[in-house]
Amino acid sequence: MPDRTDSNRTPAGVVATVVIVLLGAAMTWFLFWTEMRLQPLEVNWRVFGVFAALLLICERNPRTWIRFGPIGVVTPLWLFAYALMLLGSPAAGVGVALVGAVVNSLAQVEPVAVVVRHIGGTALSLSSAGMMLLAMGVHGSITQDDQVPWDWGIAIVVAGMSIVGLNAAISAITISLRRRISFLALLRRGLGVRITAEGALISLAPLWVIGVDFSLVMVPLLAITSVLVFRSTRQALERAHEAHHDSLTGLANRRAFMDQLNDALVDPRPGAEPRVLLMDLNGFKEINDRLGHEIGDALLVAFAERLERSLPPETASARLGGDEFAVLVQVGNDTVRASGEVAAIHNALSAPLDIEGFPLTIGVSIGVATAPHDGRTGSDLLRAADVAMYKAKRCGTPIEFYDNCVKSPQRGRLSLLSDLSDALEEHQLHIHFQPQLRMLDGAVDTVEALIRWQHPEHGSIPPSEFIGVAEQTDLIGPITELVLRAATVGMITASAGDVKLAVNVSARSLQDAMFADEVFGVLEKSGFPPGRLELEVTERAIVTNVERSTYTISRLRQEGVRIAIDDFGVGYSSYQTLRLLDVDRVKIDRDFVANLTSEPRDRLIVASLIALAHDLGLDVVAEGVENADIWNALTTLGCDVAQGFGIARPMAFPDLRGWLSRWNDVRVDELVIAK
Repeated sequence: MPDRTDSNRTPAGVVATVVIVLLGAAMTWFLFWTEMRLQPLEVNWRVFGVFAALLLICERNPRTWIRFGPIGVVTPLWLFAYALMLLGSPAAGVGVALVGAVVNSLAQVEPVAVVVRHIGGTALSLSSAGMMLLAMGVHGSITQDDQVPWDWGIAIVVAGMSIVGLNAAISAITISLRRRISFLALLRRGLGVRITAEGALISLAPLWVIGVDFSLVMVPLLAITSVLVFRSTRQALERAHEAHHDSLTGLANRRAFMDQLNDALVDPRPGAEPRVLLMDLNGFKEINDRLGHEIGDALLVAFAERLERSLPPETASARLGGDEFAVLVQVGNDTVRASGEVAAIHNALSAPLDIEGFPLTIGVSIGVATAPHDGRTGSDLLRAADVAMYKAKRCGTPIEFYDNCVKSPQRGRLSLLSDLSDALEEHQLHIHFQPQLRMLDGAVDTVEALIRWQHPEHGSIPPSEFIGVAEQTDLIGPITELVLRAATVGMITASAGDVKLAVNVSARSLQDAMFADEVFGVLEKSGFPPGRLELEVTERAIVTNVERSTYTISRLRQEGVRIAIDDFGVGYSSYQTLRLLDVDRVKIDRDFVANLTSEPRDRLIVASLIALAHDLGLDVVAEGVENADIWNALTTLGCDVAQGFGIARPMAFPDLRGWLSRWNDVRVDELVIAK
C-alpha cells in the first residue's frame, strides 16, 4: 500500500525518497547476490509462472484493487509477491513484484517521483523479507517436503510481519518529513491499517502456495477465499477512512485534525511550532439558501480541492463541519514569514471558483493561532484560532492573528457557547420589542420580540453572533422558551389590546416533535391568546426537514397560532414554501425594501411579491422601512404592515409601554420622518 502524499515537494522529502530508493536497490542486490551464492534452490517454476501472471494481471486491473479515500490503494501485489518468494526464489519473486509495481504505477498515471518512491519502498520491504527467509533457513519452495517445518513456519510469519512493519515505517517517515509530525505517532496509527490491509493479504500467500501445490482444484476455493478477504478488508478500511475523513470533501474531519494537531504539539524537533489556520466562508449561507444545497455542496468540494492545491508542503487540512475548514502548518517562529504565507494562502483561496460552469466568488475569513504562545494543547490552540477568525468575520478583515486579539480581548464562538449557558442561568438575556404598523391607518398591528445579550465582559452582543451558535446545540430550546415566556407575559402586562406578538423560531425548534406542546404550555401559563401569537420562520428552517416542519406548523395553526415566513424572497424555494405550507403572512426582506425607491428592479420584485401574497390570501410585512419615501412607496404598492428603524427601533419593555401609550397621538408621517 504505497503512500500517495506528495512528500517530494520538500528537500527533506527528496532526501527521504533518495535514501529509500538507494536502500531498496542495495537490499535487492544483496538478496540476488546471496541467493546466487547458495546451492541451487528447488523452485516450483510451474506454479511460479501462474502466480507471476496473476500478479501482473491484478496490478494492471483496477477492479482488483482496494481503494479507501483519495490516496489509499491496496493491491494484490503483496499476496502474490510473497507467494512467489515462498515458492523457492525470493530474488525472482522480488523481481516480478518490482515489474508489477511499475505496471500499477503506470495504470494510475502517477508522477515519476511517486513511481520511484513506490518501487524503492517495494524493493526494500520485500528484499528485507527475502533475506530474513534465507537467514532463517528457508531455502527453496516451502512445499518441497511433505510438511512445512516449525522453524520455517516461524520464519514465514516473521518475514511477513517485517513487510508490514517496513511499509508502515516508510510511509510514516515520508509523511513525517512532509508535515513535520511525530514519526512514532504516525507509525502507531498507520501500523493498524497496514495489518488490516497488507497483513490480511500476506497471510493468504502461504495458503495459496500450499493449496496450488496440492492440487489446481484448490484454485477456485482459494480465489473465493481471497475475494471474501478482499471485501471484508475493503469494508474495514472504508469504515476506518470514514471515521477520520469528511464524506463530502474527502479532507480529514475534526477528529483526525485534532489527532494531527496533538501529534504536532509533541514533536521533539527544535523550532517546531504548530500553527492553526481556522477558515470560515463568508456568505456561504446566502449562497446555500439562494442557489440550493447542491450548489452549496459543489462549492465546498471545489473549495476543498483548491485548499489542498494552495497549501505549502508542511501542512495538513481538514473540514471541521459546515463551511469551516482548518489547516495545520509546522513552521518556525518567523512572524513575518508566517504572515506572508497566510496572506498567500488567502489570496489563492479568494479567486472565483467554477461551479457547474459559472464563476462564483466566496470570501474567506482566517484566524491564526501558534503554539506554544497561543495555546499548549490542541483544544486551546483551536479555541484561540476561533477567536481570531471570529474577529476577522466581525471586522471584515481577511486575516487575524490571535496575538492581536490578546491585545484587545475578543470573543470566539467556542467561548460564546460556554458563556451562553451561563447567560441563561444568570439572566443576561433580555427581550427587546419592535412595533409593526398597519399602513392603512397607522395602528400598531404587531410587536416583534427580539432577544438581546448583555455580556458582563463584552457588553452588548447582537443576536447574529450567538443565535447561530446556539442553533447548533440544545441551548436553542431554552432560549426560545425564554423569549416566548418573557414576551407573552410582557404583552399581557402592557395591556396591548389586540396587538399581536411575533417571535422568531429556529429550524431546530420546528423539527422538535415537542415544540408545539411547549408553545401551548407557555401560552396557558401566561394567559396569552394563541390567536395573537405569530411565529416567524425562515424558508431555510422549513426546507431543512419539510415533513417535520409541516407537522409542527399544522399543530400550531390548529390552535390558532399564526405563522409568518420571515425574509421572504431571499431563499431558493419561496414558491415551493407557499405551495406546501398554510401560512398567514410573509415578511419581505429588507434587502429588497431598502432600495425600493431607487432601484426599479427591486420595486418590481416587491410589487410582485405583494401581489402574489394577496392572491393567496396572505398579508405582507415590509422590513427595513427607514423613511417616509419608502413608506409612501409601499402604501402605493398595497403593502399591509411596515417595520423598521424609521418607525421605531427595538426597545426594552419599559420603553415599549411608554411608546404604546402615546403611539396614537403621533401622526405616521411625523413618525417615519422624525426617526
